[in-house]
Amino acid sequence: MISSKQALYTISSIILVVVAIIYPYQINAQEENEENDPLTILTNIKNLLQKSITELNAGNSTGASELVDIAYIDNYEYIEDPLKELDQDLMEQTEIMIREDLASAIEDKKPIEEITTLHNNIKTNLDKAEQLFKK
Repeated sequence: MISSKQALYTISSIILVVVAIIYPYQINAQEENEENDPLTILTNIKNLLQKSITELNAGNSTGASELVDIAYIDNYEYIEDPLKELDQDLMEQTEIMIREDLASAIEDKKPIEEITTLHNNIKTNLDKAEQLFKK
């Protein structure tokens, strides 16, 4: 049986490891580009989602999940309105794929192949969005 001191130490260690893994990936659209350039934000999202796959392959589903949350909350939300003006269906489909489908697949520990396929589909949508913003 572990003591409460050991349990606290273990929990603290886990939190430190998660912070150490996540902190380098904290790409916030507001900090990166004060003008909220959609192309920069799309690049941030793609990078974060790719890093989430890297974390999954390393066995870190918690870190992968956090990266997906950052990609959505700190980045995708900033381009939803401008993307909606260009292609509402693409905006809504991509939002659901990131916020619900990918996040749930990681949380539910789905096979990496399934998650990678979903990631690739999201990337395809992000590439479409990028082309719309370039016009």
